[in-house]
This record gives sequence, C-alpha cells and structure tokens, in this order.
Amino acid sequence: MKKLSLVVLLLCLLLTAAASAAAVMSGRASPQAPAPQVAQAAAPEHWCNFVLAGKNATADGSVLMGYNNDWSANNFTYVRVIPAPDPAKYQFVQLLTKGDCVEGGINEHQLAACYGVATDTSKAISDADPYPEDGFGGEMWDMVLQQCRTADQAVDLIEQMAETRGFSGGAAGSYAVADQHEAWVIEVLGGRHWVAARVPNDAFYAQPNMLRIRQIDLSKPGKFRGSPDLEQFAISVGRYNPASGPFDVAWAYGKRAGLQDPYNTNRLWGAIHKVAPSLHLDVSMPYEDRPVFVVPDHPLTRQDIAGIMRFHYEGTSLDETQNYAAMSPHAQTDRPICYSTTDYSAVWQLRAWMPDAIGGVMWLAMSRPCSSAYVPYYGGISNVPTESTTKTAYNAFRAVADSLDATGTVGGMIRYKYYSPLVRSAYGSFESNCAAAQACIENNAAGLTGAARITYLTNYSAQRATQAYNLALSLPAQMP
Repeated sequence: MKKLSLVVLLLCLLLTAAASAAAVMSGRASPQAPAPQVAQAAAPEHWCNFVLAGKNATADGSVLMGYNNDWSANNFTYVRVIPAPDPAKYQFVQLLTKGDCVEGGINEHQLAACYGVATDTSKAISDADPYPEDGFGGEMWDMVLQQCRTADQAVDLIEQMAETRGFSGGAAGSYAVADQHEAWVIEVLGGRHWVAARVPNDAFYAQPNMLRIRQIDLSKPGKFRGSPDLEQFAISVGRYNPASGPFDVAWAYGKRAGLQDPYNTNRLWGAIHKVAPSLHLDVSMPYEDRPVFVVPDHPLTRQDIAGIMRFHYEGTSLDETQNYAAMSPHAQTDRPICYSTTDYSAVWQLRAWMPDAIGGVMWLAMSRPCSSAYVPYYGGISNVPTESTTKTAYNAFRAVADSLDATGTVGGMIRYKYYSPLVRSAYGSFESNCAAAQACIENNAAGLTGAARITYLTNYSAQRATQAYNLALSLPAQMP
C-alpha cells in the first residue's frame, strides 16, 4: 500500500510539473546601466497583520486564516514537527523564527494558531494591570497546539492562563485561533485581563497593530469571552464612564492614538477594501464608523487570502508606486500589508468535511509573500525537509526578495517593475499546480488509513517544499 501510494503521488505531481518548469525557464532579461532607485522609507514600527474568514464567508466552506509576520527583514522562519509527548496530547507542525521563537502552526486535529500582532494598551491600564514576569508568554502557542483539539478549547486554555499565572509581556498582543468550524480573535489586555470574540460564520475580520474588539456581551460565551471585570476595571482606572455610551473594549483599553493612526488604519482599510469594495469605505474611516466584522462581496478563497497578505495598495488611492514605475511597493511611506520587513506569511485552510489529517493545511511562504511561494504543509505530516528546518529555505526566498528590491534599473525600469512579472509567473505557476493537484492528492489520501495516509501526505508536502525551494534557487540567476 505504501509503495502504491507513493507512485500515485508522483503521478499527481508529474501531471502538473511542466508548467512550473516552463515558468522557471522563461523571462531572462538584458540588464541595463544601473541608476539610483527611490530610497526606501523607514517604517515607524515593524509589526504584523492577520485576517480571518468564517466558513460561510468562503467559497468551499473552509475556515481561513492569513498571517504576515513583520518583525524584521533579517528575521527568518523554519518549520518542525513536534510529536505528541503522550496519548493525551497532540502532534503539531510548529512555526518558528530566529532564536527558536515559537510562532504557532497547525496540529493533527486542524487546530491552527498564529503568533498575532503587537498591540498597545493605555498607560493607565498597563500601570494598573502590569505583566507578571512569571506569566505565560510565547510558549502559550505550543501549549494550545499540543493540548487542544478545537478553537473553543484553546480559548478555555487562555482563560485558565489568565486565572492562574496571568500573561507576561511576551504575550501582549492580539492573536487568532481557528479550527474547521470557527475562528476566534484573542486580545491580551494586561497581566490578568483579556477578551475574545468569535468571527461570525459569514464574516471577514482584519487585524493590524491596534485593538479591534469593541462592544461585547459576556453573557453570550458562544460569541464573546473575557475577564469578567473588563468593564468595571476600565471604570476603576478612569478609562470608561458609563454615561458616555456603550462599553467599547478597544477604546477603553487601547492607546487611542494608535487606534486612529494611519499606520494601522490604512492596512485595515486595505484588507477590507480587498474583500468588500462595495462598502465604499473612506480611507480615513472615522473610529466610530469603523466596522469590526464585514460580510465579503463574494465568497473568499485561499488565494484571496494570499492576495491580501501580498497587498501593496495596488490600484487604490494609497498606492504611491505609479504601477511600480516610481518605486518598489516596499518603499512607500503609506506602509502596506506586505512590506520590506515582512519575514514570512502563512494561510491556513481548515475543512470540516475531511479527515483531520487531510482537511487542515498550512500554506507557508518562507519570506516576503510577494517574492515567495505558498507551500502546503498538511497538519498530519510526520516530518519536513531538512532545508525547511533551518535558515536554508528562507535564504533562497529572501535572495529573490533582495534581488527585486535591489537598486538600479533594467530596461529603463526599476528592478521591482521589471522582474516582478517573472517572479509572479514562476510562483503563480507553482501555486496553480498545487491547486490543480490538491483534489487528486486529497482523494488519494482519503483512500488510505493510518500510517499510510500520514506517509503519503508527508511525502507530498516534502515534494512541494523541495520544488518551491529549487524554484527560488533558480530565480536570482534570471534576474542579473
């Protein structure tokens, strides 16, 4: 059975390999004399973005989550499979960055977690509810993925953390957990305070670097969870007056300048504009009119989420690049979702109608998403290729990003404009081939059981990771 499954896997890959090879071989350019490029703008901060889509907001009924980690262009990501230490816990595919910083991932039961975004609370809140040194920090995501089967259980675990040791400064921020049925936003508001909101099944949610959960009803735990004294605590530190109107978590706990800073609100507007342009939201989006959840204009696909994570405001009033003629999109002063400091991106696809080992897929781009390919890592796999467990794969994708944004011109154009069609074509063919093969691969996997299924999916993910790595290695030579 194992030998047969490997043969079928290879047949699926061969059916879709030719287009990728053609894309790699095409598009060699003749370099011209170099000229100065527009200097890259310095961002005030280097942080992150994530988005979520409920199962009724997607084209195939999957729950979708997308994430860009934005710590530093010199950061790097790698992947490991963490076995279950005992029968009561779960195996998971672990995302890490430089220094073994844990970033979330996906477990064998289709539970996914993303590291989240840095968000600031007001000084009055942080002074009154400081982060204890022995509180839970970044290790919380390994705990969630190893101990929980569902997003609801993950929120239960976060609640237990708040009630026992609380959260350290390493846990400050807004996060997401999702499974094949639902997605939750979790915001740590202090050492002991937190809030969570379930994304409605028909809705889309976007999170830049500001608190986003607003009006809540803790009497409806299927929709909202959090510290029971959220409102009273805000009153006690002078951050909320009931006479002013309904209790708003973000306004009460957040730094209000950050809640209205274009550095954040532009990215929020950009993500919403991508999925619901019919709302005609103004870029300024006054706080009081800003939606938390939106119903997309059309059912979203995994590719739509990847498009958001790659978005540079192309075709909008915020686009400063003049169709890349004036500058690289990463040199804009209006900081976009995909930026020079983005060090990896992931899209999670979670599907309730499939066995868990097949239904949960983490599509990982190991460097800046506009210059990387999204590679499928199934939640049930048992290992990953060696180059993905170190900085090696990242280096290959980062070299493509560096070449795109290097100074100089080719054919009278800045390098990003000249070479981005080549990069998009090569990676686009790879991703299209993955999409074309997905149904075949998953049907074959569904016909297997136990270890044979895991081996089949492990081999497939490894084949795709190696193929994408080799593709990245080949591109710089075509970008002289």
